[in-house]
Amino acid sequence: MLENIEISASYINNKVQQKTMERKIDTAVIKRLKTVSLSQLLIQHSPVFIKTYGPGSTASASFRGTTSSHTLVLWNGFQLNSPTLGEVDFSMIPVFFTDEISLQWGSKTSANSGGLGGVVNIANNQKFNEGLILDLRQTYGSFNTWGSYLTVGYSAKNFIARVKAYRNSSDNDFTYTNIATIPHQEMKQKNADFVDYGFMPEVQARFKNSLLTFVSWNQFSHRNYPQIMPNVFNNTKEYADNDFSRNFLSYKYYWNSGRVEVKSSYFHEVQTYFLESYTSNGNPVTQNHSLNKSDVFRQIIDLQQDLYKSWKLYAKIQWDNEKVTSSNYGLTIGGKTRNILSFYAAVDGKIYKDLDLRMTLRNDIVDDKSVGFFPTATLAYRMPFVKGLSFNLGYSHNYRNPSLNDLYWNPGGNENLKGENGKTVDFDINYLYENLNFNLDLRTGLYYSKVKDWIQWVPTTYRYWMPKNVSEVMARGAEFHLKANYRYALWNFTLSGNYVYSNTTDESEYAQQYDSDGKQLIYIPKHHANAFAEVRWKTWNLNYTFEFTGKRTTSMNDDDFFAYDLPYYTLHHLSLGKQLKKFRLEFRINNLTNNDYQTILWRAMPGRSYEVYLEFKL
Repeated sequence: MLENIEISASYINNKVQQKTMERKIDTAVIKRLKTVSLSQLLIQHSPVFIKTYGPGSTASASFRGTTSSHTLVLWNGFQLNSPTLGEVDFSMIPVFFTDEISLQWGSKTSANSGGLGGVVNIANNQKFNEGLILDLRQTYGSFNTWGSYLTVGYSAKNFIARVKAYRNSSDNDFTYTNIATIPHQEMKQKNADFVDYGFMPEVQARFKNSLLTFVSWNQFSHRNYPQIMPNVFNNTKEYADNDFSRNFLSYKYYWNSGRVEVKSSYFHEVQTYFLESYTSNGNPVTQNHSLNKSDVFRQIIDLQQDLYKSWKLYAKIQWDNEKVTSSNYGLTIGGKTRNILSFYAAVDGKIYKDLDLRMTLRNDIVDDKSVGFFPTATLAYRMPFVKGLSFNLGYSHNYRNPSLNDLYWNPGGNENLKGENGKTVDFDINYLYENLNFNLDLRTGLYYSKVKDWIQWVPTTYRYWMPKNVSEVMARGAEFHLKANYRYALWNFTLSGNYVYSNTTDESEYAQQYDSDGKQLIYIPKHHANAFAEVRWKTWNLNYTFEFTGKRTTSMNDDDFFAYDLPYYTLHHLSLGKQLKKFRLEFRINNLTNNDYQTILWRAMPGRSYEVYLEFKL
């Protein structure tokens, strides 16, 4: 007879440890916002600031005071950042195609290069043994906006087959006040319609000690671009088509003390951009018709192994091959290519009862040339006499390669550019409290980062712009996050919010020459906040969402003729929903107070709008 063995652990402390330098978006939020883009979800439920040109137009991220090219986006571990631009259009990522979304910063970004500000992770996570899968969603809203979403499949004990498909379109012809005309005029936006559609088949097979996964993300879009406010009377035609197919195959093998994953991906993308302007007589003045094709292969071997006691080893080898053929690269035959070989290792574990240490080291070889070693270290201390309270102190060192546009754009590309080199120090305080009826997640933190060799496009004497390593940018700030949930009888109350203070300035000699040193970088607000409140009673729910974006500048030089300060703005959204057995009906009001605002100078944004949401799910 064996003696009884009792194993115990602190549930709260384990959750605190898992959340070090990372935050997962609530799955309830993801399910509720399945029919929106990732840009809209992040605006309302994360500390990430999204700079958007309006519905159906480009939306880019600013994480911790950095620019869009410093925010790395990973899909199931594969980088989505464009090899041409080096950034991601978040309006092109439907939440519908995701199951998990998380944010990472500090040492958690070190497994990949490029995330100088942070990393946005999106993943597909299917559940076995769920039976028949059928999920239908339909939306209709103002400006003739339609959205149709379908998920169908079957989930057996050891096999899953699922297909998702969607179509989203809008005339996007909202009325706005044009403040660029004298006097100001009420106008209806023109040439702003768009359509996006796509499908995603997924297959997963589970064996005794292994897991095989295949996912294919296929998406197509056509978007017309409206004129900015001062040019509304110009005769201009502008649009973009973007089609891509992203595919990956993954094989995981597990053993008692670890696992290894081998995965391979192929991404193919075609981008077409057209711009033509005419005189009042119909004669063309300017014309731009560009075509960009990219083919990206990524191969990854990822290992996780338990060591001694609480210590674990993580190791990864990755090879990337990027090839771009572009009409903007001049007389290039066969396109431009780049090969990156990456080595990454990390260890973490307890160095004392309540003190954890994580250390990482990364080295990349870009086109047969090493770019150096990049270490990180993070200490996490859990307060022993205050359950749920922890402190994190981290140092991270990362870099970002120049985009292929930075290197080869014609005219202006600079093949002598160096990679941007960033170092960051973080300090976080986390408090987690949970009981049967009340949960509280409270976090606050400070960060300081310095990026050398920041790439900036600057004017030349040849009347075109050229990227150079001219800036030395410092980003420092504070973050605050709160989430609370209270349950009483048939009532459920949820409150969450984020506040971010970001002070990002250029301290280089170049900035001093142009009297822009110490000034906030353009389009990065010092203050950004959002809040969400929900009340549930039986099958009813009432939701309120609040957004605040502080003042932004559009020029680093106050003497610039086109220097403007965009004022702060607040937005309020309201929704009311009802669950009717397998159906769900919801009515939404966006921009409840009909605020007039701009996120990008002279780009019109919609006022109050309405949306009806209907869902059927087995």
